Amino acid sequence: MTYAVPSLVALTLLVCGAVASLPLLVTRTVPKSQPPLAASPLGSHHWIVEAPGDRWFVDGDPISRLDLANRLRLDGEQRLQHFLPSASLSMGEVKRSLQWLRSLSPNPVLLNLPEGGPS
Repeated sequence: MTYAVPSLVALTLLVCGAVASLPLLVTRTVPKSQPPLAASPLGSHHWIVEAPGDRWFVDGDPISRLDLANRLRLDGEQRLQHFLPSASLSMGEVKRSLQWLRSLSPNPVLLNLPEGGPS
């Protein structure tokens, strides 16, 4: 008994499945931006900005990484934290920083990406 026909059927199904899954692999998902928050139940907002070279700013004022960590841990007010990374930071750096901020703050930390991004 020969296995030629079952082998050809299996190969045909494999190739058809691979071709059918190509659009899913090729298309790129783009994160959806959220509409601006009109009124937050958590009160006021803090804007945390990360610049290259491990430079941090809170509401426009420069702050060291250690002082920022202490401030986030001890912040008793219920408020949203908006994280705005510099466009020159890599996605890996942004991810690590966002995880770090979320691990320190008892309040929600939202990621706000700069408009325009790389072309």
